[in-house]
Amino acid sequence: MSPDLIAAIVLAAPGALGGTLALAGHHRARRHDATAAAVLATYRPAPPDTDPDLGPGGPGPGEPTPVPGRLAPVIDLHTRRRTAA
Repeated sequence: MSPDLIAAIVLAAPGALGGTLALAGHHRARRHDATAAAVLATYRPAPPDTDPDLGPGGPGPGEPTPVPGRLAPVIDLHTRRRTAA
């Protein structure tokens, strides 16, 4: 074997391996994009809630309905740290 042939094989082999991996990655990404496009194409948004007491959107699924006028107390942490120290 000539040194030129050996050099060509040594230089071409990593390129061929890298090219194969790159093409496989592109194929996988194309399949993923097609699946995502199909999912997004079937999405239909729900109509908005129009309850005036809850504001726009209302509570999400599993969230309790807020009671107007009852809020949790707010604690100022910086003031509590200064007075405790």
